[in-house]
Amino acid sequence: MKKSYIFHCLFILFPLAVMSQETKVQLTEKVSINFPEKPDVRNMQEVASIYSVKLADSTASINVVVQNLEKSNALTAEDLESAQLDPSFWEQLEASFVAQLGSETKVLSKEMKNIGSKEVLALVLSAERNGKQVELSSYIFIEGVHSINIVHSKRSDSASMDVKNNFFNSLKITE
Repeated sequence: MKKSYIFHCLFILFPLAVMSQETKVQLTEKVSINFPEKPDVRNMQEVASIYSVKLADSTASINVVVQNLEKSNALTAEDLESAQLDPSFWEQLEASFVAQLGSETKVLSKEMKNIGSKEVLALVLSAERNGKQVELSSYIFIEGVHSINIVHSKRSDSASMDVKNNFFNSLKITE
């Protein structure tokens, strides 16, 4: 009887283990990231792709937006490469992102990081969503003609820092 109970528990837990397995997603030819589980994907007429995961315990959510700036704004990779050399480019990118989140959004920290050969704007923000304060961590960068915005939204103090750190640390940008 004990053996059948153990096997019964394993069969119940097995689908949960499979559902919560890490999933590598190739965002562009040169950029990949590992989601903590398989993301929902929405493609918007080849202009943008949105990858979303809301953790099962609802403590956090993860969103990645990959926008093709050549198709949406007629910008070339050369245009974008030279624009990034101007510090005001990064200021405008930050201001645009913060504005999308609402007037109550506060920048808690920002820094420029090098990942692979790319400069990445790393932001930590505080925003209000549905009457609750949410902490957002974001990486924003340009790869070729793609604008890539990676966001982890911490919805609860009990959100796993390991999940967040593993997610951001899994970002790979190749040359």
